[in-house]
Order: sequence, then C-alpha cells, then structure tokens
Amino acid sequence: MQFSSIEQEAIILSAVIGMIDDMVNHAIFCPLGEKLHDTNLLPQTSESLRLFGTLLRDFLSPVNARGKAPLPFGLPKPPENGRAVDHTSLFYLQRVCDAPLIGNDIAHLSRIVGDFSDWLEDYAEVEGVWLANISIELDLRIKRIDFIRMSGDIGKHNFLRLGGQAKRLQTILAENGVTIDESQAYSALPDCWDWFHTHLLGFHASNIAEFLNNIRYAIRLYVTPVAKSRYRVTRRIDDFDHYIFERPDQITNDFAWAQYFDLLQSSLQKPNFPPFSVSSSFKTQF
Repeated sequence: MQFSSIEQEAIILSAVIGMIDDMVNHAIFCPLGEKLHDTNLLPQTSESLRLFGTLLRDFLSPVNARGKAPLPFGLPKPPENGRAVDHTSLFYLQRVCDAPLIGNDIAHLSRIVGDFSDWLEDYAEVEGVWLANISIELDLRIKRIDFIRMSGDIGKHNFLRLGGQAKRLQTILAENGVTIDESQAYSALPDCWDWFHTHLLGFHASNIAEFLNNIRYAIRLYVTPVAKSRYRVTRRIDDFDHYIFERPDQITNDFAWAQYFDLLQSSLQKPNFPPFSVSSSFKTQF
C-alpha cells in the first residue's frame, strides 16, 4: 500500500494519542483532585507502575518491520547514527512538527516534543548504586532513556529474552569504568530492576506523565481548528448531533481515513486528565 504524507501524519498522530491514552489515565494514576500545579501524580499500585513502564517502553521503541520488509505505512527509517530518541515514536512525531499538513499551528507541539526528547537524552546521576548480585557499588551515570527501556524490558520479559539488555548493561557500566562479563550482566538484571524501575522510574513517573499529557493536549490544540472546520451535522435526534468530518481529497486509504477521523473526533472529547504540572523537585534530581 502507498500512503501520502498527510495519511502518514494522521496515522502517527492517532497512534500517539492512543498510546498516551493508554498510559495516562485513572487506571494507572490516582486522580489529582483540585491541585493541578506543583503536584505529584501517583500510580494506583505497584502493578500499575509496572504496566506504565511496559507501555512507556513500547512508546520509546522503534517502528519495526519483519526481515528486510519496508516499515509499515511507508514510514522512513530513522538515521543510522542518530540519537536514541530517533528510534522511538518521538522521531515520527518530530517529523510531523517539521512539516505539518493536517493543521497549521504546530509550534506548541514542536516545543514539547523537543523538550521531552532532550530530557530523555540527558543523563541521570545516581549515587551509591548497589548491584548486590555481583557485589559492585558505583555512582552511576546513565541516560534516562536507557533506564526506562531497561526497566520496561526487565518488567516484561524473562531473562531468556533479555540478551540485548544484558549487553547494554555491560556497555553502560563500561562507560562508568566498571567491567563485567556477560554472566555478571545477567545476574545484575534483578538489581537493575530495583534501581531503574522501583527507584528511578517510580520517581520520574509523574514528570513523564506530565510530558505525555502535554503532548496529548498539544496535538488536541493542533487538530481542533481542523475538526471544527470539517465538522458536518447530518441530522439531529433528541438534541444530539449525528455528524461526519469532511474527508480531505489527499486521504484515499481507508485505514488512514479511519485514523484521521478518530484523531479529529478525539479533539471533541475530554482527555483523561486535565493539564497539570508536577513539583519542580521531581524535575531536578536524577
């Protein structure tokens, strides 16, 4: 199938909205109450934090194809030597920001995507990390995207499927001046789960949720004028509108049209959480 650029944009934005809706909701996080600023968003349970980490890992994973097949929907491959965030959903979201086609005012979304990408690429400095299973203690310097990816994979997979993360741990520790072998790397994975998931992700979950929620509202801001201009009432029954959206000529693929329709329709619905900002104390550590 061939997809036009505007069809690809609709698919990406709809996918991102869907992923954020799955991550930032009241099944995973406790309600905020009346305090929407200088606040903290708490997971409902340890299991919901684990689910959040798993879904976040998927959000921060590359778009893949089987074997040498092209990527789905005709999407381009990210640059080979790019940043880690280029191999995530954020890469395609940034492409939308660089050349918007559905709407016009993309500046707010572009700024938030850039801020979140830079935050993920920055390093956490964690003192006194104790890897008990291999009797190593160190002050660890690690990219935030690395501990998020590692904790997400460890929380989702048995060690039989964690070969990639074991090798990544060897590389990260080597960058911190500590050499371990492959056997030690596997042995240290449970300790990494405790440090990366329970401590670091648990600490940053509310800050990450704020980034994601801001992306959701920025997409909403971007598409709402389009939804209003293409909104057509077909009939009214009991004071309820039955409506459609006018379909752009450039959207011919039926799947892309369904994603475009859902995207515009989402702008008419209230998101799971209102806009909020967490306390600055959760943004200045790690």
